Amino acid sequence: MRILIIGNSKSAEILTDFFCRSPEHLVFTTKEWSCGNYTGINSKDAEELKEFALANEINLTITADRFSADTDYFPAFSENNLAILCPEFDALKIASSKAFSKKFIYRNKIKTPKFAFFEKLNLALDYIRNAQYPLVIKPDEHFETETAYIAETFGAAKHRVETLFQNDNKKVLIEEYIQGKEYTFYALSDGFRPILIDGICNFQNELSVKKPVTPELKEKIYNEIIFPVISALAADGTEYTGILGFDVIITPKNEVYLIECNSFFKDLDTEMILKDTGEDWAKLFMDTITGTLADDFETPFSFKNRGRYYGAFMLEDGQEIITQSAKTAGVLYEKLLEEGLGQNILNEARKLWEQ
Repeated sequence: MRILIIGNSKSAEILTDFFCRSPEHLVFTTKEWSCGNYTGINSKDAEELKEFALANEINLTITADRFSADTDYFPAFSENNLAILCPEFDALKIASSKAFSKKFIYRNKIKTPKFAFFEKLNLALDYIRNAQYPLVIKPDEHFETETAYIAETFGAAKHRVETLFQNDNKKVLIEEYIQGKEYTFYALSDGFRPILIDGICNFQNELSVKKPVTPELKEKIYNEIIFPVISALAADGTEYTGILGFDVIITPKNEVYLIECNSFFKDLDTEMILKDTGEDWAKLFMDTITGTLADDFETPFSFKNRGRYYGAFMLEDGQEIITQSAKTAGVLYEKLLEEGLGQNILNEARKLWEQ
């Protein structure tokens, strides 16, 4: 397979080196000094990269930077029938803008710490003056060097907020501090049915470790966070296709809070995710793009009935129906009818919808 890796991150380098290990792949990359064939093309130049992919008959292109929200690769590649593992620009907002992400998470009733965004310094200072501590303070946009700042006192919070506004941040996020273990769970999504890949425990953004997580806890995270996010995006008409990382806090009581999302593997996590899995990642990525992911890679978890918004239904005979984009019972009925399902299944699905 002829593969093109786009990106300048450490993840792009690791991914390039990983695919280079297989004699079945011819790998091109925008990451200089990696083992792939260096293209010499600016990783932000979508048009030139598209022309390169056409000229070199690239089978699979992968965007491997988490912080690439300023470049829309998808239209140039998809319009020329080039397979690219990259979310569409609208879907990418779930990972690139904390303001969009937090409001989306809250609106869809997914558990997240209490939060507030501020565009003016005086309003932010009024808020932290009366807040309970500790607080977590972040800029709205994702940055490669960004770390969450935990403020224990008003003085520390004031200094951090003032610094962020002085550095031309347009919005500042202030959220409740939740005590617990930090994990990032990664999923592959074909736009509708996500597949949980793995979970990595994070320590201060400096160390990542694979730590055992019980099947019950993984299922909880899948059903309460991963599947609802992907399904709600699809219901909004912005199917997320690609890799999505979910930063979560797991409390001592096994409550799970979604903090934010990432559009690719973190640099510290990439090697651990890829190595020793025994999976054909090139095929998994292609299945993700073509929408056949669930056909060849079975999720170990069952879907829970999340009600009408998510449109996931488990029937008594075990047959599963997923209709993320059905926003009313009438539309649901029409969609299921188009699939040629029997009247008994249609009636059962409608009952579940109306619960």
